[in-house]
Amino acid sequence: MKHRVYKPPVALEVPHRYKLQAVPFGIDFVVPGFERSYPRGSMKVLALSDRDSRNWYRDFVAAIRNAIGKQYLPICRIADGELLMMLGPQPPDYRLSWRSRMRQLLSRIKEHYLLKGGIGPFTAGHYHSGEFSAEEWRQCRREFPELVQTLGRSGIIAWHFVYTNAPFHEHFFPALQRWTQRHEVQITEANYYPFYFVYALLTGPSRHEIFAGRSVLVVNGAEGEKRERIIAGIKAQGVKTVHWCPISLKRSYFDQVDITPFIGRVDLALVGAGIGKLRILPQLAPLQVPCIDAGFVFETWANPDNRFKRVWCAADEDWAKIGSDPFSAGI
Repeated sequence: MKHRVYKPPVALEVPHRYKLQAVPFGIDFVVPGFERSYPRGSMKVLALSDRDSRNWYRDFVAAIRNAIGKQYLPICRIADGELLMMLGPQPPDYRLSWRSRMRQLLSRIKEHYLLKGGIGPFTAGHYHSGEFSAEEWRQCRREFPELVQTLGRSGIIAWHFVYTNAPFHEHFFPALQRWTQRHEVQITEANYYPFYFVYALLTGPSRHEIFAGRSVLVVNGAEGEKRERIIAGIKAQGVKTVHWCPISLKRSYFDQVDITPFIGRVDLALVGAGIGKLRILPQLAPLQVPCIDAGFVFETWANPDNRFKRVWCAADEDWAKIGSDPFSAGI
């Protein structure tokens, strides 16, 4: 990969029609340990106040560190897959070319017929969040408000409010604003932290504060060789012991997990359940530990090369070793 110095673009701004009243400030998104890979000006994030994102990240790390081994603290990431489940398909971003908008429309029509009116919020790359029939989707949408409210009251919702000049999922924001108001879902300083703080925590320098010498529970549907590679990858972070609680690979939303054997034996839990996390995380409350929705980070533990295939999964020190950066790599 050819290395180049990132040049910040013209000032980033969320279009007026996609503004969110609850998070009115757009601040530079800079995180310790990732400052060369994602320098000031490359990304912004919506916030409730004008603040330094580095200090915000340090608060996030401290909240989790202080809860290790003694307090239930669920951390649930919500991005495009979850927004699609919650809100249904939305009009394509008006900034896209007509060809891109047509491709999105045709893709959605195809999925609609393949899934017989259901939905499949697939994540590009190595895994997907599940497949749901039309009735199951309706059930999820009825349950989501209470699930999000519950997680927001007891822990952290890591909303994906990071943005660049390239359209991503901002077209969901008008419907999200109506949804949060209708269901009285609160976005507050206490329960909102950015989506990529989770990836940075688990893959950057701060991971040593969380993992060193800990006993960790993994809630995941991986099996066989991949399961063993994930366990080895987590132990390589300095973890003392890894326990495993298996769940469905594609149907975890409907799983009932038995975590009784792990109560009092683990310091934190790492969850890889796709959309199912919204139902899995509350079931882990008796553990009385932080329960982190790790998502794609499991793929980096299964294969370290995957760090360079998803943003915020490789820190400055990782990119330096291969003489590249995320912008040169095209991710």
